[in-house]
Amino acid sequence: MIKTTIVGGVLFLLPIALVLFLLGKALSIAKDLSEPVVEAAGVTSVAGVAAGTLVAIAFLVLISFVAGLLARTRIGQLTFTRMENSILSVLPQWRMAKGFIQSFETDTQSDIEVVMVPTDAGWCLAFVLEKPEGEWWSVFIPGATQWTSGAVAFARAEQVKPAGLTTAEAILLMRRCGAGSARIRALLATLEERNAL
Repeated sequence: MIKTTIVGGVLFLLPIALVLFLLGKALSIAKDLSEPVVEAAGVTSVAGVAAGTLVAIAFLVLISFVAGLLARTRIGQLTFTRMENSILSVLPQWRMAKGFIQSFETDTQSDIEVVMVPTDAGWCLAFVLEKPEGEWWSVFIPGATQWTSGAVAFARAEQVKPAGLTTAEAILLMRRCGAGSARIRALLATLEERNAL
């Protein structure tokens, strides 16, 4: 149990540590590139923060903005899709984080669908990460309060009920250990009246 918990914690923290490491490296490179600009300006600090750090952060924000513009082009989307299907598919947290962010965007349809599935303990919130082609659906049943870990289950299509929640709403509901779940209870009551459970 302890060994499994430690391994699970390492696998959860590894992508976060990797992102922080890469951001640190990017900031270091941006600082090195901004040194000539800072030296030419003759300013060493602004409001107690090193001018090199501020210029480096501004540079990274500018690069991110340009990358965002590129990502909206056809070539950018094709490149991102290839990266997502190869490199990023190794990180399961990537798809969850992407779905979470997409649920805040009104003009973007999230790739993740929030559903309800029956279990031995009752009906559970789950995420469909991939639309199935057959009768069996693979669903990820997250844990509360830690929604990034859980179990993969397989349910028949008729057992999978849309929850009517965005990914962000479902995650918030799990973080609150079910508090504020009136919509889900109403959905289950309606499905029960229709004999659809």
